[in-house]
Amino acid sequence: MRILMASDLFYPLLLGGGEKRMYEVARRLAKKHEIHILTRRFKGLLSYEVHEGVHIHRVFVPSGKIKLESSSDGSAFMLGALSKGINLGDFDLYAPQQFFPIFPSWLIAKAKRKPIIATIHDIYRETWLQKYGIKGALMATFEKAMLKLPYTRIITVSNSSKQKLIQCGVPEHKIEVIPNGVDVKEFDEVRVKKSEKQRVIYVGRLVGYKHVDDLLVAFSGLDFDAELFIVGEGPERKNLKNLARKLKIHDKVTFTGFVDERRKIELIKSSRVLVLPSSTEGFGIAVIEAWAARTAVIVSNIPALCELVRNGKTGLIFKLRNIADLKDKLDRVLRDKVLRNKLSTNGYKLVKKKFEWDEIANQIEKIFEVSKEKG
Repeated sequence: MRILMASDLFYPLLLGGGEKRMYEVARRLAKKHEIHILTRRFKGLLSYEVHEGVHIHRVFVPSGKIKLESSSDGSAFMLGALSKGINLGDFDLYAPQQFFPIFPSWLIAKAKRKPIIATIHDIYRETWLQKYGIKGALMATFEKAMLKLPYTRIITVSNSSKQKLIQCGVPEHKIEVIPNGVDVKEFDEVRVKKSEKQRVIYVGRLVGYKHVDDLLVAFSGLDFDAELFIVGEGPERKNLKNLARKLKIHDKVTFTGFVDERRKIELIKSSRVLVLPSSTEGFGIAVIEAWAARTAVIVSNIPALCELVRNGKTGLIFKLRNIADLKDKLDRVLRDKVLRNKLSTNGYKLVKKKFEWDEIANQIEKIFEVSKEKG
């Protein structure tokens, strides 16, 4: 098959679970199919390159920076992706992921009368309304419009996200649930010891709905020596660094920025516990990465994470935005080596059984093949 996929971000900028998923699936499908990617072009990146068999086509955006909430960048990307997508010729199917990449892909697919399979990780309406005011209302309206478009199939990553899609009017029979994955072998090959200090880690975008500020406050309440690594980039980085200074823990907190895959694995494997305090997650890929690294996890009690983590078995769950509860869970995991080993061992067994990228890619490939046959 000749397949055109689209994502706001792609290699080498794999900042979140969505980009990581498309990258891992695309490079596996490229072993059997001709895979093309439309994505944004940032400063220092080529407009076209082939990486691991994947044809990457980068579209100009005015800022040249990672500003996913920028309407000017978003509009420029949609127009550029529409033009470039048409000029790339015919494809057997189109497979964008939310949300700016979907509209141009949908227009091209409909014009070409080809199947379109969109991947929608989660619904962000409430988050955008709370965070961005009038601008958030426009973003939420655009999201709602994208959900109303007729698709051949929609792939999502959890049953909780599926229920949100149904509530938004997406027909249930159009939705396929395929979770995110991880390359366990890649993690196993990285040999790293646990840090001498009690190391806590967060991995993900530095945006408001991830509530990394809650983690900083909870961490500041620990009464023993520990360190915190914040891995990722985003608009909240400056505010979070200022908060660390205000809490007088800046000497214990390391903001790494974006790191490559190997360094990320090293940091997760060397940590005692990974914390994901989000209020919005479609899946939570950092959780299964921690399991692959044999690192314990603590997550907030939102539906997607409660679906993924069994409290007391494969991780600990705290009440969202309850800093005292998060601090207590952190204290408990860091002090109790037996509990940490239990959580990390159970998580490792589960991820090997259920969340390998090869199997995830196979499931997605089957949906693509069936959709192509049906036209």
